[in-house]
Amino acid sequence: MNPATLRWYLLGYAVLVILLIAIDSRSGSQGVGVSLNWAGDDYSFSGGAPPWTLFFAAVNACLFAVLLWSRASGSSNPMPHLFRRFVAGLLDWFLSMMTVAPLLGLISILIEYRQTGVFDWVIERHEPHPLDALQAFGGVLILFVAMTFYMAIPLFQGKPSLGACIAGYRVAPDEGTQLTFWFACLRALLGSVALLGWPCWIMAYALKRDKEHGKFWLDLVFRTHAEYLG
Repeated sequence: MNPATLRWYLLGYAVLVILLIAIDSRSGSQGVGVSLNWAGDDYSFSGGAPPWTLFFAAVNACLFAVLLWSRASGSSNPMPHLFRRFVAGLLDWFLSMMTVAPLLGLISILIEYRQTGVFDWVIERHEPHPLDALQAFGGVLILFVAMTFYMAIPLFQGKPSLGACIAGYRVAPDEGTQLTFWFACLRALLGSVALLGWPCWIMAYALKRDKEHGKFWLDLVFRTHAEYLG
């Protein structure tokens, strides 16, 4: 399937997921994934993977695979809109989080079930268990690595990410260049800083901006550019 056609289905899908999360957050239920808070005598551990989050995690993974195997091509027409790239980055951050966090929550649930013999889709307790710290800190590490790969793999293969597809563009190497996988991972990490680090995002409008070729400072460093999907 052509990503230019798939983007409209992805847009509707992203809106649906955001609405469901907004509704679920008002129900008072615990968050998805694993969380550990320990300050003095105040200890709390929570983990969760409601079935609907696991369903969307599986759908996200399938859509990610579809884009990787799609016939993605650029139009060679530079995409100059930096705010559009910002929105796409937020969508990618959100969708990657909703792909990995439920799986981490499911692992926590299964560990809890093995330890206590009680199965529940949401865990919340104030008594420490032996594997709590490993789950929490290991989960952060896994989430960090998985989200980096989520951004880097499409870039390495010249395909749009889910967020970029919704926004109608892809990031591609400049003519005559090619990104290695680990170079793509480094670009993904710096791109996250540019996306979430204040005031890096605002500075991107003024620092080494080249609208004519669809570039800002990160593209100049890695010799990439943004172009509309063909």
